[in-house]
Formats: sequence, structure tokens, C-alpha cells
Amino acid sequence: MKTLIRKTKPIRIKLFKCEKSVVKRVLKWISVVLVFAVLNMTIGCRSYFRVRTSVMPNSEVLTGINAAGKTIIIHLDDKKWRMSDVQVKNNAITGKLEDYKMPPTIKPVKPDRANRYYNGGKRSQQYLLHEVHLFVVEVTDSGNDRVSIPVKSVVRMEIYNKDTGTTILSWVLVPIVMTIGSLIAFVLILSLFSCPFIYTWDGENYQFAGEIYSGAIHKPLERNDYLKLPAYPGHQSYILKIANEVQEIQNTNLAELLVFDHPAGVNILIDKYGKVNTMSYPVAPSLATSLAGENVTKLLTSKDNLFYQSKSVSEPSPLKDGVILEFPGQVNSTTAKLEIRAKNSIILDYMLDKFHDLFGSAFNKFEKKQKSAPADQMLRWSLDQGIPLSVYVERSGKWEFVDYYNVAGPLKYKDDVLSIPLNGKESNPLKVKLEFGNHLWEIDYAAIDYSPSTPVTSYTIPVKSAITENQKDVSELLLHDDDKYYTQPEMTNQAVVTFDLPVATGQSRSVILHSKGWYQVLRNPAGKPDIKQLKAFKQPGHFNQFVNEQLNILEQLVAKP
Repeated sequence: MKTLIRKTKPIRIKLFKCEKSVVKRVLKWISVVLVFAVLNMTIGCRSYFRVRTSVMPNSEVLTGINAAGKTIIIHLDDKKWRMSDVQVKNNAITGKLEDYKMPPTIKPVKPDRANRYYNGGKRSQQYLLHEVHLFVVEVTDSGNDRVSIPVKSVVRMEIYNKDTGTTILSWVLVPIVMTIGSLIAFVLILSLFSCPFIYTWDGENYQFAGEIYSGAIHKPLERNDYLKLPAYPGHQSYILKIANEVQEIQNTNLAELLVFDHPAGVNILIDKYGKVNTMSYPVAPSLATSLAGENVTKLLTSKDNLFYQSKSVSEPSPLKDGVILEFPGQVNSTTAKLEIRAKNSIILDYMLDKFHDLFGSAFNKFEKKQKSAPADQMLRWSLDQGIPLSVYVERSGKWEFVDYYNVAGPLKYKDDVLSIPLNGKESNPLKVKLEFGNHLWEIDYAAIDYSPSTPVTSYTIPVKSAITENQKDVSELLLHDDDKYYTQPEMTNQAVVTFDLPVATGQSRSVILHSKGWYQVLRNPAGKPDIKQLKAFKQPGHFNQFVNEQLNILEQLVAKP
């Protein structure tokens, strides 16, 4: 055998960190139609990937990568090849080297930030999401057109994964930012997201599915979460990824799949109490009106990403916003199931950041105190400030509070449901009000279902395995609701979780992730606490006043020449 390429000094690099400057948020509002007209032009061309780096991976890791069907790219000095017919055995990687003929990435790949690629058209670079890049210091000719690479000579491995968060935000935010200039964009480069991200494996790629237990930012707020996932018919196992991609310590207590086989045309949703709701005959609102009196019915009758959001940023701005929905009444019904598709706006995360800045150097003391604060006290404050999405029903001509939807997170619309008890005093048509703090929610869809429960076959599927980025199985930490947590303290922490699915019955199937946990946002604010301002936040609605004030300040900055 002869060495084809000389040995070079191994390269050591730092693991990537998730960059938060995904794109910038705006405050000068334009119409929903215009926003989504621009979105339609940008979706499919502006997408991003991130690099997951491993230094000197072992044989087991490389075997798993090969088994996953990834395309292996070999780097040596400034040369690059595609390796085919790959085998990993006897602490060596063997295969055939072919010239790498794919076009280069838009810009040089940077492990510490989001990297852009083309996601459609003739220049599509989706192949990047299947690639694993091995940086080696030795390649040896094995004969028969094959080469051998000792595992120990692999000094770095880079896996390209789709950066769904950055991709989604680039679609939503970049077109708007271009309309208002770069000043406000710079102001808003801050921590925008929170809570664990869930990705599901579709057989070829991981797809972003949503966030879990959003808003549970202190231990007393730990809660159950029910996230509907894509079903992937034909799969015998279900694979998902729990990832920490923000500056937080995330603590997941439980993760299990709730699987339902049911008749076609029935939608399965689980409310925050764990109650299974079958939606057989959902009825969209016949009329939807904003609290300001605007007819917004067309925005809420279908799941089409045309959503209702607050618009006013000029003085005087209301503290609360929302929509009033009218549905055909059903005299004999005792329950109305209210389905929504909604998410929080990025404004909420930004304003909570600004609120926490007021604590200055006392923030960590405040954070410690919250660990033992009564959960109902924190929830009451949150409701008073319009952070959850509150539900009211008109009875005897007056609005009555009936319940609220938990915080959903800002990255993806979440399908959710609540059961509303009916006592015969409701107006006809049935009138429901969804109310929230000004600018804090975006609502895409709403419907009422009066139908009785449909029989379904249900399964509770425990975790089979949960493999971390360090190849450690933490499944025991996710099996039960107890005092054991799978903790993710770093932005590179992730676990690939596998479940065995029941045999298909021929009916439609729904899959819901039941999780429980809480997380701590990591901050290090400095300066003197603004005691006077902080005391004012004890008053109901003051956070909403704070939001309006901050929006107006930023609006004035934009208006300056």
C-alpha cells in the first residue's frame, strides 16, 4: 500500500454555537396580504443549514452515519471527494473516491452560524442536508480502486442539518425588515426563542415540528405539553429529535408518544388537561371581528398562514387585543370544542427580554426566588398581562372568562383545543372572544365542534432509546413523570429519540408527543435594578403598557431621518 496524501497536523475546533441573529424583527406594520405575497416569492429560495461538529469521532459514530444513508465527503488539505461503497470495520473506513462535482455553497461554510443554501429551482442544494464531511489526515490506496482511512485519522466530522428556526424567520422577517431600514433590525438582535425544539424524521430529513412546554421558565411552572406530530404512514418506528438551540438549561421530565387509530376525517387533539378530543365536524366562524371592529373572518376560516395580528403601534394603543368569533349555536349541546391554530409573536420574547433587563445585576437573585414562588401566583400575573390566550363566552349578554390556552412559542403554529361547557345561557349565535396582550399572539384558524366523541383506538408508546450527541442513552430519564430529568444545559445538546409504533390497522393515524418539563433562560444582565419600574409591573396590564411604550420608542427611531 502507498500513502496517497501526506499527513498533516490534526485540526481542533470549538463546537458550534447557535447564533441568534437569525434575522431581524420589525415594528412598522404592513398588511397581511402584502407580507404573504412577499413570502410566496421567498419561500423555496432562502433556506439555512447548521453544522454539527464532532472532533475525532469513533467507529460506532461513523457506522451509524453510514447506516443512515448519508453522503460521505472526504476532505484532505484543499482536496475533496465523494466516497461511495462505504464500509466501516477494523477501525477503518474503506470505499471508492469520486470527484465531488456538486456546486459550491453560496458562501464558505461556517460552523458557528447559520449557512444559506438554495432550496428549490434549478439551483437547489437540498443535497447538502444529506452530507457528512470527514476531515482526515491520511488516505491509503487499498487496491481495486478502493482506499482506506484509519478512523483515528478523522480529525473532524461535520454534519449539515436544516436550520428550521432561521429558515422560517427569514421567510417571515426579511421582507418586512427591508421596508423599514436597518436601524430597528440592529436593535432587535436579541434572544428571540425559547424552550426545546422538536424535529421529526420523515425518512430522509429531520423536519421542524414545534416547541414543547413553552413558557415554563421556572420550576414551579413545569407542565405537560401535547404537540401534534406528522404521522408518516408506513413507518414501523418513530424517530424525533429534542434539541436545545438557545441559551437555556432545558429539563425534560417525560416524553412518550400517544398514538390514535381512528376513522378518516376525524382530527385528534389533546387539550392541556390531557383530555382526548375528537373533531369530526368543525365549523369555522361565520363572522370574526377584531376588538377594534374590523372584519377579519377571511383570516381565520382556514389553516393557510394568513393570520390575525395586532396592528396599531401609534398612541393611544390598547392594552389588550383579540377577536370575537360567531358560530352557529346548537341548543342541545352541553360542550363546544374550540380548536385554534395559533402561536406567539416574536414581540413577546423580545419584550420579556426587555422586562428582565430592568432587574440588572439583581436578575439572578430574582431567578432564584422564582424557583420557590407559588405557581398560581405566577400564572395569575401572566393572565393579568395577557400572555396566555384567554377565552371568553358571551352569556346573558356579558363576557365570562372560561379558560386559556398555554403559551405556544413563536416558531410554528400550534394546533390546540379547549372544551367549553355550555349551560344554555350562551348567545345564539354562539359568541367566543379570544383575548391577549396587544401584539403578543398571531391567530391563523379557529373552529367549533359540537360532535360527540368518536371511538378511537389509543396507544401510549414509551421511549425505546434516546441517544445524545455524545452517544449516551438517556431513555431512562424520559420514561416516567418523576424527579429524573434529561437536562440539556448547552446549545449543542440534542437527543435522537426512537419509539416502536403499533402495527397499522388500516384506519387513519394521529401521533401526539406528550412531554413534561421546564427550562431556565440564561441571562447575565448588569447595572442597577430599576426598582420603581419593576414595582409597577405588579399592576394588571402594566406589561402591556410597557410593550406599547417600547414599540412606540422603536417606531420613533425608525421615523427619524
